[in-house]
Amino acid sequence: MDSQWQKGFVPMNFKRLLGAGLLVAAVGGSGFTVASEHQSGEADFKNYCASCHGASGVGDGPVAGSLKNPPADLTALAAANSGTFPKKKVKDIVQGNKDYDKKFRTHGPADMPVWGNVLYEDSDDRKSIANARINNLVSYIESIQK
Repeated sequence: MDSQWQKGFVPMNFKRLLGAGLLVAAVGGSGFTVASEHQSGEADFKNYCASCHGASGVGDGPVAGSLKNPPADLTALAAANSGTFPKKKVKDIVQGNKDYDKKFRTHGPADMPVWGNVLYEDSDDRKSIANARINNLVSYIESIQK
């Protein structure tokens, strides 16, 4: 057996990896969280979507009754699309797409903000992080389909 694998020996790369892990944990405590796809999508759903769409996504959020248009039941999107979740369409609506603004007036200038812009600003204007958060949010919505 090589001496580097003897009991008690800690390789230098492992120490660096451990240090990087501690750094990530420290950053996690500062508001930037390192979470799985489902967890971060769920957190953003609760922060940005649940007030209208409800915690379970059925459209029964606490402010739903005060909106001009009732919020969609986000748990029924796949069922309304022949059993296939319309991932691109949902992503376009969440991040903002001028072609959908005409059809889905609650997304955009009418009742609901375009969350892509909000997530971009909330991600310190880092497009890659905002895109990941949008993808995670869409994946979370896909996970709550009936």
